Amino acid sequence: MSTIFFLLFLGCNGGSNSSNDTTTATEAPAVLDLVGSEIAFNPVIRFSTASECIYDNTLATENTFPKPSDGAISAPYVAEKNGDTITITISPTDASFGEDLVLVITDWVDLDNDQLIDQFSVAPTLGDDTPLPAMTGQFTVNPPSLPNSSVNTASLPDFVGGDANRSPTLSEWNNYVVGKQLVFIYIDGSVSTLSISSGTSYTTIDSSGNTITGTYDYDMASDSQGKLTLFEENISTSYNLTDSSGYALSAVYESDKIRTTTSRTAIYDLNFYNTNEIWSASNPNPKAGGLGIHFLRTKDETITTVDSVSTTTNLTLSGTPEGSLRLYSDSTLLN
Repeated sequence: MSTIFFLLFLGCNGGSNSSNDTTTATEAPAVLDLVGSEIAFNPVIRFSTASECIYDNTLATENTFPKPSDGAISAPYVAEKNGDTITITISPTDASFGEDLVLVITDWVDLDNDQLIDQFSVAPTLGDDTPLPAMTGQFTVNPPSLPNSSVNTASLPDFVGGDANRSPTLSEWNNYVVGKQLVFIYIDGSVSTLSISSGTSYTTIDSSGNTITGTYDYDMASDSQGKLTLFEENISTSYNLTDSSGYALSAVYESDKIRTTTSRTAIYDLNFYNTNEIWSASNPNPKAGGLGIHFLRTKDETITTVDSVSTTTNLTLSGTPEGSLRLYSDSTLLN
C-alpha cells in the first residue's frame, strides 16, 4: 500500500446501506492495509507516516470532537489489531485536546461484493470519558480488501481501492464508481454530491432542495488526470401576468406563456495523483476539504433561453484546486 492513511469523520450518526449483497469480515484487515485509506464520520485524520497523522476537524458542524484553532494539526498515533478489531490511539498536544482520542473499529462490511471493505462500526472515546455510542463509518478513498480475498489491488487506482497512483480507466469507473456518490468538498467548507446512477447519468440536489438529473462524460485524460464533464438542462414555464403598462391582466391565455430553458455545462479536471493538502499563500494551514483527490473547474457555463432570447453566463474560475473529491457508498454521513 502507499504511505498515507486517511480518516474522515463527517456527521455523528453515520450512514447505512440496505443492499442484500453484503459480506461481513470475521477478521479486521491488517493495520498496514489501511495505509492510504480514508474513512468518514466527523474530523479528517490523515495517517502520513507509521506514527504521525494530521487531524483536521474544520468540516464538522458540531462540537462532538475537538476543533483546533489552527485547523489541521499533526499528532502521533498508534494502531493495533486484535482479531476483528483495530484500536487507534491518537495523542495530540494541541490545547483543544487534553486527552487521547481512541477509536475502536469493528464490523468490517463489503456492501457491494467487490471484495473491498465499504463500512464499519467505530466507538470513539476521549481519554477516560464514557465511549460515545457506536457509529457507522465508511471508507471514502482507497478501501482495503477483505482479509484473504482474491482481489488484486496492486493494479487498481488509489481512488477505487487499489495501490496504483493513477486515474481510473473508463472501465474501472463503470465498475467501481457507478452506483456510488461523488462528494466534492470545497476549500470554503461547502459540499456538493453527485449520485452516479449509470455510466452516463447522475442526480444531485440544488441549493433550494430540488432534485436535478443530468448526464456526464468521464475520460481518463492521462495517468494522473481525469476529466469529468457535466450537462444539466432545466425547462420551466411561467405566465406574463401584467400588460405592457404593468397592470394586472384580467385573464391569462396560452399566448402569455413564457418558456425558460437553462442549460449548464461544467468541466472538472480531477488530479488523481495529488492527494496532498491544499494550501493557501494567505493561510498556510490546510484548508477545509483539502485532503484527497484535487479538483478544479476549467469551464462552468450556463445558457438561459427565455422564449427565443439566449443569455450566456460563464463563472470566473480561479484556475487553482477548489477542493477534494471523495467516493461514498452512502453520502448521508454528511448529514
